Amino acid sequence: MKNKHKNKYISILLILCALFPLSTTAEEGQLITTPAQEENLLENKIYFFAHSMCQSCKDAYIYLYQYHADLQIPITDMKFHHNFELYKQCVKKFGIANTELRLPLICMGNHYIMGWDETSGNRFEEYLNYFKK
Repeated sequence: MKNKHKNKYISILLILCALFPLSTTAEEGQLITTPAQEENLLENKIYFFAHSMCQSCKDAYIYLYQYHADLQIPITDMKFHHNFELYKQCVKKFGIANTELRLPLICMGNHYIMGWDETSGNRFEEYLNYFKK
């Protein structure tokens, strides 16, 4: 049963990666990623789950780089198995349905942003205020 769910997540991730095969760099710099160090999500850390081939991830990265470079939010790239495990923890924490899964996924305390569009920057600012408290 556990492998069935894992395979479902992997299938969804592969579909997501295939849907967003765009540039691997952001305008302001290279998307540099490494595996996260922790085993479980930390409440006091902002997670930016992304993939280097995802255009929405690139857009989110550019926004964060332009307006919040001081936060030094690491990109938790889905190409690393360990990061995928943290991604699944975030999905479970917020009860996100498999049919709703997208990238990027930004987890900040008790809030999350999935995907990136013209409203996401405002939501990020709102959630950041809650997160900093």
